Amino acid sequence: MLKKIKEFFLIFKTINKINQIKPKFLFYSESKSYLKFGYLIIEYLAKKFPGEVYYVSSDAEDKINNLDVINVHISSGFLLQYFFTSVSVENLFMTLTDLNNSIIKKNKFVKNYIYYFHGAVSTTKIYTSAAFDNYDTILCNGDYQIREIQQRESIENLKKKRLIKTGFFYFDYLTRKIDKINSDNNEILVAPSWNKDKKNFINEDFEKIIEKLLDDGHKVRFRPHPETIKRSKKLMSFYKKKFHGDNFIFDDFAGNFEALTKAKCLITDNSGISIEYMLIFKRPAIYYGEFDKIHNEKFDMYKNLNTIDDLVKNKFGYKIYTDQINNINYVINKSILEFKKNEIDKFLNENFYNYGKTVKFFDDNFSKIFN
Repeated sequence: MLKKIKEFFLIFKTINKINQIKPKFLFYSESKSYLKFGYLIIEYLAKKFPGEVYYVSSDAEDKINNLDVINVHISSGFLLQYFFTSVSVENLFMTLTDLNNSIIKKNKFVKNYIYYFHGAVSTTKIYTSAAFDNYDTILCNGDYQIREIQQRESIENLKKKRLIKTGFFYFDYLTRKIDKINSDNNEILVAPSWNKDKKNFINEDFEKIIEKLLDDGHKVRFRPHPETIKRSKKLMSFYKKKFHGDNFIFDDFAGNFEALTKAKCLITDNSGISIEYMLIFKRPAIYYGEFDKIHNEKFDMYKNLNTIDDLVKNKFGYKIYTDQINNINYVINKSILEFKKNEIDKFLNENFYNYGKTVKFFDDNFSKIFN
């Protein structure tokens, strides 16, 4: 108890010290799972402004040790709320949705709330309707996000945000890492999304899919969404016990690079990881298509806009339904054989800004972004 009290006051003191310094750049992260999405931005700023970039996380294990940044752990609960209501900084970067609609509140001491994406997906479907309303600046992946955000601003008569055409930094982060590895890909990656409309925040038919894959002799890596792990601990414990064995890996690591690298095929339902996997690793994804994932209660207002999720799924993906689970091995082989690898580069350049050049764009437009 004494240790916890000391830690509380140390964090409290650190937050107040940050507020006195008023940093130019500060990043907030919920956990180490999210570091990879903003890493290229942090790396760039740390080189340009050494010792002036703050990386604040609610996860004690979430630190950046190889860059000249200042790491700060602020825990959660009261300290997290105090941090956001008092923090004084010029530019606060986050990949956290629903700013000001949850316990994370805006305050008048932050000049610029900046959002960067942790998925290549559309803004209209798997996020709540007001998920991005309260940001000042959004670093956009492609035209599709700008059209979606501007349509919402028009419909709801919202203040216009600064929409910067940076591209998806995580694509370039993955590409850089891929160039340095040479690994066998002999696993089937099963990575379902989390869904607030499901009993255990996951489609439990994936239990049957995993069972069939193992019966067919595949090596299976099961990577549930972090929200599923957090909200459905009993079910995840059941999966670990039921499928325990040499051919089954329960993957709850913060980073997903190993999982993506070692997979010859991905099976998901509505996870954005399928876009990263197919477009960057150029390998097939199979969608379990029994249900859709719609977290936006006003999704009908955007039906005139085709989501990038569906665009990628229909152009490059393969679908499987409940009555086809017993033939999943056939679908896997078919997807590998027929995958449209030669069409990917064109698709990337047509739908995502600055592919391979996100950091260069950030550098070239630095004064415009932070004016």
